[in-house]
Amino acid sequence: MKFEFKGVEYYIDGFLATALDSLVHNIKKDWDVVVLITGDRTVRTGKSVLGMTVCAYLGAALKKLELNENAYTINDVYFNSSVMVEEAINKPKYSVNHYDEARESLAAIKTQKKIQQDIIDFFNECGQLNQFFVLVLPDFFTLKEDIAVARSEFLLNVYRTEEKKMVDLYKDGVKRPVVEFKRGRFEFFNREKKGKLYDKARMTKRKSYSLVKADFIGRFTNQYTLDKEKYLELKRNSLKRFKETHKKEDVKLLTETRKFLEIASFLTPKQLREMSLKLDRDEDYFRKSVERTKREADPILNEENKLKARKIGEIEGFP
Repeated sequence: MKFEFKGVEYYIDGFLATALDSLVHNIKKDWDVVVLITGDRTVRTGKSVLGMTVCAYLGAALKKLELNENAYTINDVYFNSSVMVEEAINKPKYSVNHYDEARESLAAIKTQKKIQQDIIDFFNECGQLNQFFVLVLPDFFTLKEDIAVARSEFLLNVYRTEEKKMVDLYKDGVKRPVVEFKRGRFEFFNREKKGKLYDKARMTKRKSYSLVKADFIGRFTNQYTLDKEKYLELKRNSLKRFKETHKKEDVKLLTETRKFLEIASFLTPKQLREMSLKLDRDEDYFRKSVERTKREADPILNEENKLKARKIGEIEGFP
């Protein structure tokens, strides 16, 4: 079906529109609404584009009901959860917040967990803001249960399809078999089914969206409901700032890791065992910690050593 947003017509799946209408109906009754959009554990599936369509539909609906004339703009797109949390507190009721985890998904697991906890704390402390939060995320199964199950209304999992074709790939008159990747499909899981999906994934230790049958399969088109160039520029700048910030953090972390390994190298197995027992831990606790740290640091340290060797070679005239 079609809907109008800022004077332009866009397409949205009819079943998805019906689900969103229910959320719009309930937002007036002192609720906050969280919608999850994931990418089937794959990149470049089009989840950000679907996120924009969902937000634009909600914005158009809120305007139609005269609840908020300008509920969704480029200023409501966030690539930094801290900024979203800070600004959402000061927004009027019936606003739409579009969070895209494109940059923060590059962070270490520890950082990602902190980001999620910050969002959970925000919802717990701020009460009812009567706002929409559309969270575009890489993977449903890495979420904390509070967000994945309790806080969110439904899950849209975007996935790619594949089509076998015969094409004249090299323009030499010879058709070759290829597999063409296509975007534009998503699975819809309501509150009950996404809860079952999360629980089954934990029980079976399988991170697969096929563990539970989706309520329906929907379609979306490659449409930007916001200015495409402004959106992409915002995304690029956000990624650039993120990489610069985390490069400094990585250097600091690596320095601390080196210090830890250096200290550990002076300790005998007996001393490590005694330290573990003094802390009421398993006797192999510190030994295993040292081994794990070495494994995690090796790829980075080896890469640094290669870089140093290459630079020395260049200085001394070796290729």
